[in-house]
Amino acid sequence: MKLFSIGLILLVIQCTGGSLVKKITGVRGSDVWIECMFDAAKMSQDKPVWWLHCENSDCTKIQHFIGGVDQLQDRAASRRGRVYPDKLREGNASLFIENVQMSDEGHYECSAILTDGPCTTIYVLTVLASSEPPQLTEALDTRSFTCSSRNGFPPALVTWTGGSGMNYTPDSVTQHTLNPEGLYDVVSKLTRNVTEEETICCTVWNQPLQEHKTNCMRVTPGQETDDQHIIMMATLISVALFILACVGFMIYRYFKGRQNLATKRERISNCSDDTAIILIGKPKHGVPSLINSCVFAYKVKEHFANWAGAEKDLPHYAQPEEVFLSERITFTRALLQPEDRFWTSEREAYLDKWRREEQSHRRPFVFVHSCIDKLTAITKDEIQKLFEDVKSVSGSYPFTVLTMKNFGTADELKRFFKDLGSKRVFTFHNYTIQKHKRNAKRDEEFLDFVNACIDEAVDTELEMVPLTR
Repeated sequence: MKLFSIGLILLVIQCTGGSLVKKITGVRGSDVWIECMFDAAKMSQDKPVWWLHCENSDCTKIQHFIGGVDQLQDRAASRRGRVYPDKLREGNASLFIENVQMSDEGHYECSAILTDGPCTTIYVLTVLASSEPPQLTEALDTRSFTCSSRNGFPPALVTWTGGSGMNYTPDSVTQHTLNPEGLYDVVSKLTRNVTEEETICCTVWNQPLQEHKTNCMRVTPGQETDDQHIIMMATLISVALFILACVGFMIYRYFKGRQNLATKRERISNCSDDTAIILIGKPKHGVPSLINSCVFAYKVKEHFANWAGAEKDLPHYAQPEEVFLSERITFTRALLQPEDRFWTSEREAYLDKWRREEQSHRRPFVFVHSCIDKLTAITKDEIQKLFEDVKSVSGSYPFTVLTMKNFGTADELKRFFKDLGSKRVFTFHNYTIQKHKRNAKRDEEFLDFVNACIDEAVDTELEMVPLTR
């Protein structure tokens, strides 16, 4: 393997007027010395000498001397390269770049003002990078070999050879990646079925540097020994145990979920007090479908039925007015008008009715609103009046149910009703006549709602104070 290294690059150009262009090459990590020589006898003390570094037409002055005095001394720590002031009087404005990096590439211009005119010399510096020694690994399960090397420039070529110098490169796939340092990482993969003992080598070749770096591996057919079989068996056992654990966890969750649902249904069945859940809402806001959903979630052994008369048109929309969930629990509808003043026009009739029924039932109140219906200023005002009137009757603000939760702005509505004083805000996507495939999670949501209403009825009964008509 031929190794080419550059420790120091020395370029000497005697500037005799006009301008010259020269291409030079440096290796990342080495030192570069670019000499700029001019006739000292033609150099006046007050005449300037400077260096420019240009990248993509963007030039930066990196050195500037007048009369041997550094004019950029305040930027000494950040600028690249160094000029020796004591050499200037001898006509030597050479630039020394230590530990050259990829960012040092570009055009360099050395200029001096002489008594017979300006003198400018232009250099084009190209920086190459020596790739790191290649790493060679083998994957026994796929009989593939991977060769990788980092931080080269330009992109390195990768070749593969086997026993007796056989060229395996056509059977390989090579990929180059530009890393954040502006250098190339290379990964090459060779897939080969080894039929006899041989040495497989990968070579990383940097063509401009004429640099070759090689790594080899001795491989044997059937090299997958007992150790490999043990590793493979351990892997298979681990995968099997993981799958069994996942299946077991899913079975546990399934039966745990069924047990939780049974417990919640049993709690509803054990309710010993007459409880009327009063659902207040406008037409087409999902009150009947909410009742159907709660009944369907509770009556797990029954098929879906339109118990609440969903999708009926007026005047039969709110019929039947009451729907029994269990022997003790009923849903009662307070159907409001579709007009803007939906509560103001119904207020007195409903308040009188609720006051008369005050002693006969525990009555949690629930306001039902569809997420599709946007809240206008009038609607907000009517809802606020309704909430205050419900509180005057029951002692607390009503729960809120938002239907069609997958549409509209459910989050915005939840904030509005919570700010209004609603203790709980539920969001549902109701079972419907067209779509009622049972889902355990949806059943649990509706059962939680019913149980919350039962709890609210108990709390309201304990907190109620005598009402003044």
